[in-house]
Amino acid sequence: MDKHQSHYEVHALFWKEPSDNKSYLKDRKDKLCRITKTFSLADLYEARQEAFGYYQSLVDVLYEALGGCYTDDRQARIDLQAFLRPGCESSVTRIGKMTFDDNIFNEIAVYWVCDDKKRLIYGISYRSQYEANTLDESIVTMGHNLIKERQHYECHNIPYSQEILCDMTDIGLGFEFVLPTPFDWETFSNENLCKDTKLLTTNHF
Repeated sequence: MDKHQSHYEVHALFWKEPSDNKSYLKDRKDKLCRITKTFSLADLYEARQEAFGYYQSLVDVLYEALGGCYTDDRQARIDLQAFLRPGCESSVTRIGKMTFDDNIFNEIAVYWVCDDKKRLIYGISYRSQYEANTLDESIVTMGHNLIKERQHYECHNIPYSQEILCDMTDIGLGFEFVLPTPFDWETFSNENLCKDTKLLTTNHF
């Protein structure tokens, strides 16, 4: 029995239409989609599965708008930026023209909520063009939180039907058993073996 009344939330904030236009148009504000859906069941693992199912349904709808179909997490992180990245606002202030990035909170993500604390366990978030070739710190956050999530299941004897062994050595966490998500830890590890991740391995979670 989960005495802490954990549940899951799917949070999404994205533009309804893909665009490569870097200019910001005020009339696009009504084209910003906000979704928060809670999944709370007596069977916590079943609630988790429903949350990921709903997440995938959102992704599939966005791929339909792109005229394609979902293949894997790695490709989705590239393709779905079309809905997460567009739109920058420029305005004139007393100190001159300034640019505000209005996409920094854009994401499609699954959160595990326990003790009133939301923890990201999987998602695709906005990445500025300047960050496109750098390691995403949200992946480090995901790794830490997935470990905490499985420990919670074990501590409270909450049944689950599947777990996977993930290589998280690139983010300083070693090999860990976690509950499954679409994220491909093996490919992530292979692609980042030669990258410096020291700044991302500080345990501040």
